[in-house]
Amino acid sequence: MATAAKKSTKWHWGAWISVKWKPGAPEDAWSEWKKHPEIKEAWSTSGNWDCSLWIDLDNPDDIEKFVWREIRKNKWVEKTETHWAKKWW
Repeated sequence: MATAAKKSTKWHWGAWISVKWKPGAPEDAWSEWKKHPEIKEAWSTSGNWDCSLWIDLDNPDDIEKFVWREIRKNKWVEKTETHWAKKWW
């Protein structure tokens, strides 16, 4: 008989970070972010934003610090927008 997986009681905060590149950004402008385990997924996007990153950290303050310290320091990043989420189940 199969058993249900246990649900975690400690969920981290996560966030989608939308990134707009400056004109002339190379295709590999985001390659330096691969070394960060906090970034769980990276997506190319269409529309107003050029890429989205899924980040998993302990709380919204840590997310904001990470975005300013690691994402926005990239010389090709023009702007970012953050959408926080916390998984409940």
